Amino acid sequence: MEEATILIIGAGPSGLALGTLLARMNLKVVILEKDIEICEDPRGIVINGDAVRISYQIGIGEGLTTRIGKDIGVLHFHSGNFRQRTFMNYDLTIDWAEQGVSNNIAQFQPNFEREIRSVIKDLPCCDLRPGCEVISRDEGKDTTVVEYITQDGSKKSIKTSWLVGADGKRGVVRKKFLEPEGIKQIDRLWTYVGTWVAANLKITTPTPKTHPDFPLWQLGYTPEQVHDIFWPSGFHFCNNPKRPAVSGRFGPAGAQFWRHEFSIEPNDNLDNIEDNFWKQFGTWMIVPGSKFSQKLGDTTIEFPRDCIDLIRCRPFQFASKVVNRWYCRKTMLIGDAAHVFPPFGGQGIATGIRDAQALSWRLAIMSNLQVSRETRERILTGWSQERLHAWDAATLSTKLNGSIVNQRSLIKGLFYRFFMRILWSVPGFAHFRTKAAFRDKLIYNTQSCPGGFFLESAGGGRKVAQIWVRRPGPGHKPTLSDRVFLRNLSHLSILVLVRKPEDIDPAGIEEVLQVSKLSEQVLTMQDITYLYLNSTQQPLYENDEHIYYPCKVDELTVEGITPIRGYHETALQNRLHKSAKYILLRPDFFIHSVTPDLGGLLANLKKVREYFD
Repeated sequence: MEEATILIIGAGPSGLALGTLLARMNLKVVILEKDIEICEDPRGIVINGDAVRISYQIGIGEGLTTRIGKDIGVLHFHSGNFRQRTFMNYDLTIDWAEQGVSNNIAQFQPNFEREIRSVIKDLPCCDLRPGCEVISRDEGKDTTVVEYITQDGSKKSIKTSWLVGADGKRGVVRKKFLEPEGIKQIDRLWTYVGTWVAANLKITTPTPKTHPDFPLWQLGYTPEQVHDIFWPSGFHFCNNPKRPAVSGRFGPAGAQFWRHEFSIEPNDNLDNIEDNFWKQFGTWMIVPGSKFSQKLGDTTIEFPRDCIDLIRCRPFQFASKVVNRWYCRKTMLIGDAAHVFPPFGGQGIATGIRDAQALSWRLAIMSNLQVSRETRERILTGWSQERLHAWDAATLSTKLNGSIVNQRSLIKGLFYRFFMRILWSVPGFAHFRTKAAFRDKLIYNTQSCPGGFFLESAGGGRKVAQIWVRRPGPGHKPTLSDRVFLRNLSHLSILVLVRKPEDIDPAGIEEVLQVSKLSEQVLTMQDITYLYLNSTQQPLYENDEHIYYPCKVDELTVEGITPIRGYHETALQNRLHKSAKYILLRPDFFIHSVTPDLGGLLANLKKVREYFD
């Protein structure tokens, strides 16, 4: 019988991300996907926060702002529709999360999945099989046998050590295999159920040749200006008490896709949802002529209807739910199989990608160490606690946006918008509020994650910032620090902050590793990087491939690299105590522990060994 170390059911963003990361760790992975072709209907349209950073780990980061999507820009909050002036704006083009790359991408999901599939083709350890429908699971003591039907109708079986359900909220893994075990999606922080219409539009920009009678040509407007007027940049949250809506551009530059989502009200007729859409959205495509010229004062300008292709328009029932248990023995759930979100925060795909990354290196370590049942339970319990805590954080963000958009009280809405307009007029307030809202706030702690893999008392539990770094000496180009610090995605790593030459002490670290008796499947001397913080001096040992220094903005500009706005080369050490020297990192960017000396490092490594023993 065929065997695989990990079997993943579902080839959406979560399943593809997990499969790619595991294959990069040289684990044999098979992904079974029911559909034969990629779904060309763009569903989720946002990749945000550290899911962007993870995309670079997967191998598709460079394409995020070219082939897949573009930076989302600014979040605009309006009363009525996006023709009304805003009462609040969040500029997301600044590196609020200190991760060195864009924080929010408005993406075209089919392209996102295509890019990952393209990466998988070059990874011999990962086998993606479309057109395969899973029908049964036979769970043994250490392995599970899954039976599935192939595209040609034949039945096949595969034996696996680990089974991961990434097959969506109606997928077979949870609905058929785990619900009889008592695992189901439940309400938690925020009970929300609502039906919204999600519409995808493809826009064709009119030109003087295609629409010679369009009035704005007479005023000298270009086709590009007309597009930007009628389809404003950024993303728009529209607080209309009668019908809330969310609207904005998505997809790569030049693709001209637009997403519009609006609530279904009690008296709506769902038999002809497209008519309902045009009654609601058609008025948004009409602008008073007086906004362009006094000559057009008594007229209205409507964007040509034949330039709008409604490629998808259907109602969805949205909810906010999460599983009451993330795994059962050696079967785990990620992505929509584990949780669902309303459409107010763009958290669905991003949270699934985070699930995958957080699970991937744990699966690698458990497989390589062949851990006991007790250790497996400890590791998966910690993973599920951390994921639930992260889901809570994402839900609160979604709830905040939802509470603004869905404000139904006319009086409360007027008061809130008036109050926010006043605050947003205060110099510096918008910058302060945006930084507070979008900085990297996810920090694990022992209260919410008592079984998590971090030492809160030793400075662990939060993410390390990402910066641009470079090896000293000629011929070396700047690179993002995740690629350097986290070279082996199945191992932990040690980052040494070097302030003086004697801080570079490989012999001392090697002795600590030997005394700690930590397995080489978890950490080796090849997983150590020295970051030389003194930019006024050239680091010693220039030929050591593990020594780097932070890159300043001017240095990046000379190399033809345009860093994200707000980038600063000290972001990494700014998050740490000034005495920090040895930082023990997990492959998912989180810090396990920090210490100023080798004695503390030894103590922290012994805690790691105890965790995995």
